[in-house]
Amino acid sequence: MSNKPRLSESIGVIGTGIMGTSLIRGLLKEKLVSPDQILAYDIINELLMDLVEETGINAALNNQQIIEQSDIIFICVKPQVFLTTLQKLQIAFTSDHLVISIAAGVPLSIIEELTGNARCVRIMPNMPFQVGEGAAGYSLGTRNDNRDSEIVEIVFGSLGKVFQFPEYLLDAVTGLSGTGPAYVFVFIEALADGGVLAGLPRREALILSAQTVMGAAKLLLEQNVHPGILRDAIMSPGGTTASALQLMEARGFRSILIDAVEAATKKSQFLGQNNLSQSDHLV
Repeated sequence: MSNKPRLSESIGVIGTGIMGTSLIRGLLKEKLVSPDQILAYDIINELLMDLVEETGINAALNNQQIIEQSDIIFICVKPQVFLTTLQKLQIAFTSDHLVISIAAGVPLSIIEELTGNARCVRIMPNMPFQVGEGAAGYSLGTRNDNRDSEIVEIVFGSLGKVFQFPEYLLDAVTGLSGTGPAYVFVFIEALADGGVLAGLPRREALILSAQTVMGAAKLLLEQNVHPGILRDAIMSPGGTTASALQLMEARGFRSILIDAVEAATKKSQFLGQNNLSQSDHLV
């Protein structure tokens, strides 16, 4: 019998785009809940119905139904529609609701203002949660109890790695792990392109590239050492690895990644300061 924790609470998901869908798939894949515990709604009905058919979850008629029938409510909408989504529902929230917002850049002060007496959590997860290998940082609001933190740790800890931070650091989490998978996808694609240039078939090059990244990350996490130690273990004096790394350093590879995280962090900060007036900027 599995010792993996399960949730008894009913789950509501407002928004079934990339993050909402990733969350639902992850919850079901890890068997944290059963499909009949999840009620979801999206303004794009076709998107919602496809997910219902795929997973067996329940479709709500509107967001009001989500609030009326759910204990834990995940708000997975884009930051620019957060205000309009919740303004109509503010009166419906009670202290019995745990609201977990995935809307990037929307501060807890706004979330709490728009959700009545609900207990609120702000979290920044990432796409790999749908395969149980995500990474997230979260912050608690002003009305939370110990069970709320436990629920967040159960859900997102079962779907990957999760850490609690002061809210001001969530922009940095967005810049590193929230958008980080996109950086990694570009790296994998470019690595495979290099393999093709060297003569490998495209399909095999892509698989080798992705597996190399996944294996290297797993090795690093399991051995719990500084990445430089593992890099040095591969690099022989005057060898192929040394030649490749010398070129990467000369071209500024390390600095590019550092600058990319900084740029995404600053954009998240900007969106947080202007989140209710922006219409074109997404995570």
